Formats: sequence, structure tokens, C-alpha cells
Amino acid sequence: MPDVNPLDHVAVKNVISRYCEALDLKDFNLLDKVFLSEVTANYPFNPDLKGVSALQTAIRNRLGSVRTHHNLTTQTITFHSDGRTAHAVTYFQGAHFGQGPHEGKLLCAYGRYVDDLVLLEAKDGDFEGVQGASGIWRINKRTVLFTQRIGDEKIMKEF
Repeated sequence: MPDVNPLDHVAVKNVISRYCEALDLKDFNLLDKVFLSEVTANYPFNPDLKGVSALQTAIRNRLGSVRTHHNLTTQTITFHSDGRTAHAVTYFQGAHFGQGPHEGKLLCAYGRYVDDLVLLEAKDGDFEGVQGASGIWRINKRTVLFTQRIGDEKIMKEF
């Protein structure tokens, strides 16, 4: 089994963090730097998504009008023996802030991102800020599992 490049841990953490940045900044094009173009994803409200453009559309439709703040907490990253694939489980908290008639209301989602990732070759030396990593990492499969949702679900449906 090859040694794991410790900088790949940082690169995987960064790509998962970039997902939260994309959602909170409403920069859904940034998801191209999180997922493979042919990603498969299973979200509780959007199961069986195929492709990054379908994922972008589903997330934009779900969160586009709601301000959010995502936090990542406990995380395990396991690199497979090929050194080119990894599995990550990341706990999250997502705060969703009501807008318009729901101003002042809050919905908090707690759960896990369960991700399978692949290593891609860095193009033109672009290691996405992690010099020394083996390349760039992308999520090719994601499952989102909720532990609990607390608050007013109406803020997600009524704008």
C-alpha cells in the first residue's frame, strides 16, 4: 500500500469546505470545483441526482432564496490502497435563515455528508491552493443524511 500524502488530507478537506462556501455565497458555479461533472448524489429532498448541472439546479432551487451558514465538524477521511480514491464522512450543521415573511425564523439541519472522492491530475500546476498535494480531488458520489432538522420548515418553501 502506498504512503498517503498528508497534503491530500488538506486537499480533501478543502474541496468539502468549498461546497459550503458555494452554498453560503450562492456561487453555484463553484460546485464545478467540488464535484466531477458526472457526479451521482442522493439528497433527502432530491434523490438520484446525476451530473453536476443537475446538482447545481437542485441546490439553487432549494437554497437560492434562503441565506445559509454551513459548519463542518467531525470528519474521517480514508484513502484507499490505490492512492487515487478516498472516502470521507463529514458531519455538518446548516443554518437556514428565513427571508421576507419568515424574517427572524431559523431552520437548522444536522447531518453527514458521505462522499467518495477521486484524484485528478492538476492542470498547469493548479493544485487549488494545496501545493505538494498529489493532484486535485473531486467528489464523484455524495449521500446526505440528516440526523435532525430543528425549526420552521416553511422557510424553505414559502418565499
